[in-house]
Amino acid sequence: MAGGGILIGSAALPFVMEACTIPRPAPGGGAASPSGTPTGSKASAALPTYVPPTQLTQPAYHSPDPRITDGYDTFPQNPPKSWTRPAPGAGSNVNVFMVAYYPQPTPYDQNPTWHEVNKQLNASVQMSLVTGADYAVKIGTVMAGNDLPDIMHIYNGIGAAPNLPEFFKAQCADLTPYLSGDGAKDYPNLAAIPTYAWTNSQCVIEGKLYQWPIHRYLPLLGNYVNSDVYDKVIGPGYVPRDLDDWNRILHALNNPAGSMWAMGAAPGAPRFFGMYGYSAMFGAPNNWRLDAAGTLTRDMETDEFKQTIGWMRDTWAAGLWYPDSLQLSSSRVDGFVPGKFVTNIEGFGNSWNDFWRQGMQLNPPRHFGFIPPFRAKAGDPPIAFLTGGFVSTNVMKKASPDRVKELLRIADWLAAPFGTQEDLLLSYGIQDQDYTLDANNQPQPTRAGTSNAGYVPWRYISQHPYVQYQADLPGYARASFDAEQIQVNAGVTDPTLGYYSPTMYSKGTVADMTFHQAAVDIVVGRRPMSDYDQIVQDWRAAAGDQVRKEYLNAFAAAT
Repeated sequence: MAGGGILIGSAALPFVMEACTIPRPAPGGGAASPSGTPTGSKASAALPTYVPPTQLTQPAYHSPDPRITDGYDTFPQNPPKSWTRPAPGAGSNVNVFMVAYYPQPTPYDQNPTWHEVNKQLNASVQMSLVTGADYAVKIGTVMAGNDLPDIMHIYNGIGAAPNLPEFFKAQCADLTPYLSGDGAKDYPNLAAIPTYAWTNSQCVIEGKLYQWPIHRYLPLLGNYVNSDVYDKVIGPGYVPRDLDDWNRILHALNNPAGSMWAMGAAPGAPRFFGMYGYSAMFGAPNNWRLDAAGTLTRDMETDEFKQTIGWMRDTWAAGLWYPDSLQLSSSRVDGFVPGKFVTNIEGFGNSWNDFWRQGMQLNPPRHFGFIPPFRAKAGDPPIAFLTGGFVSTNVMKKASPDRVKELLRIADWLAAPFGTQEDLLLSYGIQDQDYTLDANNQPQPTRAGTSNAGYVPWRYISQHPYVQYQADLPGYARASFDAEQIQVNAGVTDPTLGYYSPTMYSKGTVADMTFHQAAVDIVVGRRPMSDYDQIVQDWRAAAGDQVRKEYLNAFAAAT
């Protein structure tokens, strides 16, 4: 692998990306259970008993810490069959409301791979696919209808639409009798999903289990570098000692005469010029901070976040930023990969493997590395922000016990372990029809196969715990495994995840956007730094204080 430092990555489908949003971060406080979740809340009794994944294929990289995802260098040859019981379905129709994470797949009537999956399920699974942009409207229509789909996808969590908790309680199946505690052992692939993913995605509402999560890795963001440049100018694997050292590095990397600047970022959501990632360097909280006295403080209200904005403003004024950053729609596609700047705050995992892959496709190839977290003040412990460990959830409509069990068996089948025959079919399709094997016996999808298999969003109905594997990126699994351990061990969590604030998902989203846009204006000199305190006050008045109150009330109700 060319380039120094730690290079970093998703399973199965290398061509498309999930919705590019910042997931809500993981919870803080409480003792950690063996599956990595705080214990002691009222929700704990309704959660499934965690059962470690059945590893029919041993990972190349595994940690005893269940918060770390397994890594694989290769998809196994002669994958074993996972499902040895009778087919999970009962010959019925299963209607699914789902987000089109990918381009539209080959339609069912023309898709032999979809037919083969349904044959093995012994069910006719049909999907109503909507775009992410249309989701909020479409889910509202579904919720108001009289004929609900059997399974409904909840896009990016419980804040995806207003009043989802009330909808769950009124219209959705209570899964507590089937999945809570040892009941989950009847569905071992679902029980293998780490407990923190169930907790953080608010699968439990008022003591009852309604949802099951789609698991993802915990690290959120990282400070990434063009390692071809960084290694040459600074040195392979060099980690800054403190803010002064980092500023020295940025000045050394900055090369406007060569049309390459030290820093760059897109101004809009989800990362807002990188301020969310840079704030970890200054010790700001991950979204919220709850202190021992019970005071709940948002990141933007802290001196650490204000210092972040001041430093970003200073580096902008010093000419260290790519000057057209404000016109970028995507930091990595429009700036980082083309080589317009050397460092960038980006997402761990799927974002990284995307620009790693894009860089490898250039001539000559461009390589990207990861700077482990460091602090502005030497000696302060490094911190990294963590997600909630999920990307989305699913619910099912109320039904008879037999029907609920059938749908749970289907979800369990779809969550077959990585490297099994079922996983190979769902991810790549049918050999010689949808994919071929390369010289290393690794599946290489054809264009038709990607449409037949990869674009059908089976993995968003249910999927095994996430693993790090990219067939076309040698060295990726080990690099991402190493980097994930660094970030999780330095992880800072958010005490509000797993709790619900109605205002956060109504007025709060707009108030956050307004604040961050104003903060970008301060960074680039369109507003004075003296405006900072006022934009914080504006956020508090618009929604922040009410959101804080609702979270504090939710904490009290859960104890």
